[in-house]
Amino acid sequence: MASAEIIPGIQVVRGKFASEFGFIASYLLIDENEVLVIDPGTAGDPGDRLERSIKNIGLNPKSDLLGIICTHGHPDHAAGASRLKKSTGAPVMIHKDDAELLQTPSIFLNERLMMDRAERFSMKFDKGPLRVNYRGMEADELIVNGQNISVGETTLKVIHTGGHSAGHCVFFDIKRKALFSGDELNNFPNDPRKFYVDNTGSIVAKLTAIETMSKLGADHVLPAHDSPHIFADAQLQFQEVKDGIVHLQDTLLTLLSARGDADIEQLVFDIKQARSVPIPQSYEALLTTTLHVTLIGLKEAGLVRELGNGIWTRVG
Repeated sequence: MASAEIIPGIQVVRGKFASEFGFIASYLLIDENEVLVIDPGTAGDPGDRLERSIKNIGLNPKSDLLGIICTHGHPDHAAGASRLKKSTGAPVMIHKDDAELLQTPSIFLNERLMMDRAERFSMKFDKGPLRVNYRGMEADELIVNGQNISVGETTLKVIHTGGHSAGHCVFFDIKRKALFSGDELNNFPNDPRKFYVDNTGSIVAKLTAIETMSKLGADHVLPAHDSPHIFADAQLQFQEVKDGIVHLQDTLLTLLSARGDADIEQLVFDIKQARSVPIPQSYEALLTTTLHVTLIGLKEAGLVRELGNGIWTRVG
């Protein structure tokens, strides 16, 4: 089966199982013989299953596909945009703050994650969903916060969140009360407290985004790395994600209080040893980068201070 219906008008097209990342999901929003693809996946997966799914519902990918919209520019969600556009001619849409990742994919490894030269070299041979093995492209449209995108009689509202990455957006289907949450919620399957952000992301923005999303009244939360959540379970996700962020912040403050001061490498080691915080396992750069961004958020709140040379200490 190429796709599966979540609710009438929304279908999910799942890629192959990607270890810690689970089944990466692309979505089809369908109304009045028009369709929109939300997150086209990696450069190879789900690939032509998207077109096959559109054909299976009786539509033509070359004439009925209105657009390819990306929640953000990371390789596991946006790398498939170029291939799908080439095949269908549909325009690609993304927020301006992540458009650079479409245009110059190498930025993801060189700037968006804290990786040394050896780590970047090893990623050239990586077979996981974050590999950069595709050419850059220009976005056809830069979406903005508050924008409405029409699919038949359906209105999809763009909400710029900017937590997971600077250009991350979520999309709210007002008619169906369905929230396409990308990676702002549920970065990994089965544990909403486990997350990561890239160097342009913001813990402050992520917490604000969770508050905003929780007030939308969504009956369905449709993440890119987890099963759909409905009704009470949907609302539970917001609190669980928030709890995970706050727990990581509290853990960092506790570690800095105990040590007096520490650099990122030491904090990464301590977090792993503590085993009280659910952390990404596939790439150490995800944890390193997330801790760095979290410390910046704590610095903005006046709770930590950077001493120079990458050394941090708690204030007070």
